[in-house]
Amino acid sequence: MLESAGLTTAEESTYLALLRRGGATVEQLARRTGRTVTQISRAVTGLQRKGMVHRTPAPDGLIVPVPPHEAIDQLIQRRHAELERIREAAHTLAAQAVGRRTGELIEIVQGQASVRRAFDRVQRIAREQVRLLVAPPYAAPKQVNGVQLERAALVSYRVVYTVDSLADPAVAAATAEHVRTGELARLAPTVPTKLAIADHTLALLPLVWEDAAQDAAVLVHPCALLEALVALFEGVWAAASPLALSGDGAPTAIGEISDEDRALLSLLVTGMTDEAAGVRLGMSRRTVVRRMQNLMKTAGAQSRLQLGWRARERGWLPEQ
Repeated sequence: MLESAGLTTAEESTYLALLRRGGATVEQLARRTGRTVTQISRAVTGLQRKGMVHRTPAPDGLIVPVPPHEAIDQLIQRRHAELERIREAAHTLAAQAVGRRTGELIEIVQGQASVRRAFDRVQRIAREQVRLLVAPPYAAPKQVNGVQLERAALVSYRVVYTVDSLADPAVAAATAEHVRTGELARLAPTVPTKLAIADHTLALLPLVWEDAAQDAAVLVHPCALLEALVALFEGVWAAASPLALSGDGAPTAIGEISDEDRALLSLLVTGMTDEAAGVRLGMSRRTVVRRMQNLMKTAGAQSRLQLGWRARERGWLPEQ
């Protein structure tokens, strides 16, 4: 359930046991979970390091869970910080690309025409999938990706667009054409960088992507940096909302929620009970439970704790 948040199985079971039955000693937690005292001690140490539990002063010395919404916020902030470090590392390595060995792993591409050819190269070298992060400003004309249409039957495309990119009618029209040919598309508020990745073989990212000219980019061959860029894409993809074509053929984010559902989520993540939230919003407890089940299904969450985490990632809850 919480493995994607970086918790081990022992840490997850320990944290859930604390949420369900309240604070406890290490020995009590061992009995609750059926694990050894040593395993629980290690799990508690890991949870403390992640900011998910704290200890009360002696003589009780109880392990107490941090409220889920606070713990989730910390995990999300940590993930964002890790993704930012990856992006900075990528740019630093590219700027310092010197020496024969590094030159074999990283190529500097200069000139707008060369950057466009490098983008085509990434797409053509792929054998299974192409991953793209798309955002303005654009170096190339806003038109359908001809290489993508040509290779759509041979490789899959997974693409994350920013909200700003689809605000452009030309980009939205091209995106609709890509989706009709099989592209799996998602929408995110922002992306950490523009990016194109062919399998685990080759990646392309601009050195300064805020500049529309984009006359310098980096090609990354198989190495730890390439795997970091794959992980960066997957993190952005997991937090983005799926796109589909609406009735009029326009790309539209699916999985969005109503203002009423946002209000319900906001109350529940503060620790309010279903009954209390229902009274506040004029809903029966049964309605609250049904809405939460639908929200979990929309977010692909297996628990309310995971729903809170994904709701933060998708921007369903207000920033605090």
